[in-house]
Amino acid sequence: MASATGKRNTKTEAKIKSAFTTLVKSKGFEAMTVSDIARTADINRGTFYMHYVDKFNLRQQLINDTIDDLTRILVERVNPTEPTISQAGKSVVDVFQSQSIAKALQYVKNNYAFFDAISQSGNDMSLYERFKDVLKRLIITQAKHRDAEPQTIYNGIPADYAMEILVSAVASIVWLWIRRGCKESPEEICLIIERNKTTAPADILW
Repeated sequence: MASATGKRNTKTEAKIKSAFTTLVKSKGFEAMTVSDIARTADINRGTFYMHYVDKFNLRQQLINDTIDDLTRILVERVNPTEPTISQAGKSVVDVFQSQSIAKALQYVKNNYAFFDAISQSGNDMSLYERFKDVLKRLIITQAKHRDAEPQTIYNGIPADYAMEILVSAVASIVWLWIRRGCKESPEEICLIIERNKTTAPADILW
């Protein structure tokens, strides 16, 4: 977020983010105050207010910055020449490219403490839904690169439901990973997402 002068002070913002993460885990979001954040970040309250309105605005801006980072990783680095994969005898676009997904997972792993803090602060589902929106943008971007014509029905499924099924599968895998403490490596989760692309629900029923 830009300060009142219009310039970013990434060092100060990093300290505030670190303080937010620490305090959510130690005191809880509801109990923490701006004074707590300023004290933990070793800044004065005036400096905090140069960047954020209050703790709610801070949390929202941190979520916005996280979504911006994931968007850059997943959407803005799309490779329009990525090879297609074969499915049911047809050549289709592999919209969730392994390289970009792996980078996004590594970003989550590196910032696990923050994702965990957001979960504890009660805004977990907000971040989850916005992550799904990034995945939807990724699919749309891939389609535009290949001049694909939008359809109203995909394999008998209405377009909005088909989109939800596609992005929810990937987002749910990532969020389960986060809630379990990111115990597996990003490479392992990437492999699960890859295998999910060609796994039918009947294959995992018992």
